[in-house]
Amino acid sequence: MKRIITLFVLLVALFQFSIAQEIVLAPTVIASAGNYSEAGNISLSWTLGEIAVTTLKQGDLILTQGFQQSYLKKVGIDPDPIDWKILAYPNPVTDELRIQFDLPESTDFWIEIQDVTGRILSQKQHKEIHPGDIVTVNMSSYKYGVYFFRVFTPDRQQMRVISIRKIQ
Repeated sequence: MKRIITLFVLLVALFQFSIAQEIVLAPTVIASAGNYSEAGNISLSWTLGEIAVTTLKQGDLILTQGFQQSYLKKVGIDPDPIDWKILAYPNPVTDELRIQFDLPESTDFWIEIQDVTGRILSQKQHKEIHPGDIVTVNMSSYKYGVYFFRVFTPDRQQMRVISIRKIQ
């Protein structure tokens, strides 16, 4: 379970820092046995398959466990069609978090709060956020720890992820 949580946190961090860049994923495997050999134009790679195989899904993220993946896959993320930024403060937060929107025009947004395991704790739609508007989120009932705020448009085509630390 710790391995799954660690992998999920790493995937979220990778997605957050590479939102406007291309990501190249090389096949990697954690297995009980395996090897790789090359001779001329021939290469051989093998792993000892694990008994437990499962596929985990969280939104658009898919993690397949148990067997070596045999090919490289490129994932490209197109830049946002509109230029928008958000600022969340104070971070770390004790009671009230403020999210300020820097937008070229008024837009609807969803704000979703997740804990480090990916569990959705809150999801709320905010209609007609205007440039410069500030949305206040009451964090006083949350335990101390790290939370991820996903701010996205209703069509989920544009998204920002912010890591917020809650302190006592």
